[in-house]
Parts: sequence; structure tokens; C-alpha cells
Amino acid sequence: MTEKLALEGGKPVRRVKFPQYHAVVDEREVRAVTRVMRSDTWRRGPVVEQYERDLEKYFGVKHALAVFNGTVALHVAMAALDLGPGDEIITTPYTFLASASAALYQNAIPRFADIDSASYNLDPREAEKAINDRTRGIVVVHLAGHPADMDPFREIAEKHNLWIIEDTAQASGAMYKGRFAGTIGNVGTFSTVDGKIMSTGEGGFCLTNDDRLAEKMGSIHNFYRAHATSNIHEFYGIGYNYRMTEFQAAIGREQLKKLDRMVETRRRNAAYLTKHLKGITGVSPPSEVAWARHAFYYYALRIDTKTLGVTRERFEKALTAEGIPISPSRSTPLVNKTQLFVRKIGYGRTDYPWSTATIDYAAQRLPVAEAVNKEVFWLTDALPILTRDDLDDIVMAVEKVSSAFLARNAHSSSTQVMC
Repeated sequence: MTEKLALEGGKPVRRVKFPQYHAVVDEREVRAVTRVMRSDTWRRGPVVEQYERDLEKYFGVKHALAVFNGTVALHVAMAALDLGPGDEIITTPYTFLASASAALYQNAIPRFADIDSASYNLDPREAEKAINDRTRGIVVVHLAGHPADMDPFREIAEKHNLWIIEDTAQASGAMYKGRFAGTIGNVGTFSTVDGKIMSTGEGGFCLTNDDRLAEKMGSIHNFYRAHATSNIHEFYGIGYNYRMTEFQAAIGREQLKKLDRMVETRRRNAAYLTKHLKGITGVSPPSEVAWARHAFYYYALRIDTKTLGVTRERFEKALTAEGIPISPSRSTPLVNKTQLFVRKIGYGRTDYPWSTATIDYAAQRLPVAEAVNKEVFWLTDALPILTRDDLDDIVMAVEKVSSAFLARNAHSSSTQVMC
């Protein structure tokens, strides 16, 4: 006989409040911020510039540009790559909105392609099918910390004369075939907003090995001033104030020193969960292919809704009732099904930039992404701070909930057969 679910009045697995994720910080960050507070420069200055040199050294690239957050990192990269009105980019629907909406800032249009059923990243074959004469680039997202398979994307980009932006917001420290994710395309963009693997409160950065592109991104992020000159009153195009502050950079320098350790902690805890969850009927732990170093920003658990006879939403509620909080970030509509895209909401009272778009997002069908979105949830975003007891409680709760729904579904099926 299966144990009664807490959702239905049973005793929960966990009664003590589960740890809420917070950035892994200590007195080194406090001292670094205090030094800035006591300095003469709070806006972009020597600490930001040193942070950029630190990033270049760590990731093994020629150029890093620190910016105010990950969304503007995407935007400044697209602007520097000359994306403009009438142009299109291809990206995944299974990610955060910014991967696509940043193109709208340049009055360009996102086109969505389906995803890979194992990694949940953009499928290169589906991306190539979506290419047309308006396509200028592909935004490849390294979702939840697992790097996308970049070699096929590079071949597609070369074949069709496209650029690649790697959206690495969720994958700082992840690796693809021995290279850091975010260092393979034309530009890698990163987020260090609170909650990410590295955290500076708000923050982000761009990486590139292209000298011209680095110079252009540096200009655009600072009102399109000439990045390498001291003439602050001449502007060479439509630019933005996307500068990082000295405070953010001071924290970022200390966070970067901890990145390897933080990723390894995530990987160790994820490996423990996978070892104990993989034998439970009806649930599938996240995959990791041989060429990848998964950074495990989130631990993505997939349930077999048919086998368990339950929706993802119901399963989430049952786990929550057992005392295991579920990250709400991935329990959301696919990006192409959000109101922005379905209703094509434009600037002000206009339909711009949608007047150039022929895509009916409401009618678009992306079967793999739709199936994944119905079955996958992000079990925890607190991996780097969980104890062994916390992990054991997660395993116990998943097993309890899965067993209960499995038994109930089997009983229902046998009853129907007898009838």
C-alpha cells in the first residue's frame, strides 16, 4: 500500500523549510564592494576593466565586455552584428523571453524552431529548416547548464552565411568538447543576475575573439562613442547606456574565482540526485552527453505523464506539498505562446516591428518543445547550497509521489479493463 500524499492529507516528507537559493558569497565580496565604496569611482572604471581582463583570461578569449545584465548583453551583440528592420533570427521557444525579445529591440523578428528531446536545446536540423532569405543569425541557448551541440550550428552558419550568438546565461562554466560554452560562436552572452551560477545582483558580459566586433560592442554599450578614444561628445550611431558599475564588477571578480568550485558542487549534487532518481518508474533525470560538462544551473526532471497518469502541474503540486519547492521559472508557456508574440504587441500604439512578420505564432506547432513543456519541470535551483539530507528528502519525495500516482494509474487501468 502506497503512502498517502501530503497533498491529500498525508504526512509530508519534509516539514522544515527548504533552503532558498542565494548567491555563494563571503567576506571577500564584502571587502571588494567596500573598497569601491571608499574609492572615487563608482561608475564604469578600473575595476570593471580589470574584471574584463579576468574574464578574458578565465575563458581564454581575446575580448570581454562587462554590461549591466544578460538581456542587454544579447542586445548589444545583435546591434553590433548589424541586425535591423526586416531581418530575422532563429532561436528556441524553450527558454527565457530575452533570447528572442532582444531581436525586437533592433526591430528584427524572432523565428522559433523545435528542440532536441534529450538536451532540450535548439535542434540544429530544425533550425536549418527555418532559415529563409531574411535570416541573419541563430541564437543558440545553452539551456539549464547543458551546452548545445555547437559543431552542427557552426556548419549551418558557414553554409548560409549567418552569425551565431551563444546565450550562455544559464551555463557559466559549462564546456563543449573541452571549450567553454560561450566561446565558440561569434559572440557569447552571459548573465550574472541574482540567482545565476555567478551572481552580481544585476550583470552580464559578452565574449568574442573578433577585434572589430569587440570594438563595436564597446562603443554601442556606451552611447556609441568611439570606444578607444577620449572624445566623449561624439556619437557614431544609435547607442545605449549599458555600462556596468564598479560595484557589480567588484563582486564579479570574486565570483569568477569561485566559478569552478561552484560548478563542481552543482555537478556533484546533481550526480547524487541522478544516481538515486534514475531507477524510479515514471521519472527521467537530466541527460549529459559525453562531450559536455553540464553546469546544472537547474536540475530538469521529466515525468512520463502517460505512465503516471498525472499532469506535470499536478505532480509539481504534490511535490510542493511534500515540502520540496519547485522553481517556477520553467513552469511557463513556451516563448512563442506568450502574449507578446501571439498578439504581436508593438512599439507604442503601432504594429511595428511586426508589420514585416509573416509568422503566425499562435498557429505554430513545435511538437517536441510542446511535449517537453508538458512533462519537464526544474526540480531545484538551489543545488550549490543543498546538504546530503536535503538531497535525500528530494529523492524520498519524488519516489513517494511517483509511486502514489503510478499505483493509482495502474488501479484505474485495471478497473477499466475489468469493466
